[in-house]
Amino acid sequence: MDLADFFTLENFSIHSILYFIIMVNLFMNYFGQFDHAIDEEGNNKRIFLIYSHYPIFIGLIMVTVSMSFLVNPEAHHLFVTSFFYMGIGILQVAVLSNGRFNKSHLRYDRKFYGSQAGIFLIGLVFSLLFSANPTIVITIATLMTLAMEIHFTHFYITRTKKFSSPDWKLF
Repeated sequence: MDLADFFTLENFSIHSILYFIIMVNLFMNYFGQFDHAIDEEGNNKRIFLIYSHYPIFIGLIMVTVSMSFLVNPEAHHLFVTSFFYMGIGILQVAVLSNGRFNKSHLRYDRKFYGSQAGIFLIGLVFSLLFSANPTIVITIATLMTLAMEIHFTHFYITRTKKFSSPDWKLF
């Protein structure tokens, strides 16, 4: 897990920037779900909320381990790409499985889950097709996680404006 090496002066590249964007997207998706969408006043199973973090951590570990191997020319790129996407998938399933504990106006419907799964599957298929080229795989993963985060943010903002009274005083 030599991710820190990507951010040294000697090794800094486009991969460093894309990896950073991927991790920010994954974090923002997690943060939006757990900090903003979950109904803290509701009668939810807090034990599930706690234990769902195990697959989240496992997914993050898989993603970070894969990142160092994606650019390694000696690695089996099809396996590493599959492992990378398996990590993202595990993390996303764990985060989205907590959607049933969201505030009533922020509970996900089948369309939301389908869109998230569709975005993921499109990214997975294209990345597997181009698994021999790490830069393309990393770019596709960046665009995929960005699309997933934009989709969540759009859902959150439109639902909150429609069904709630947001207190978004930014300035």
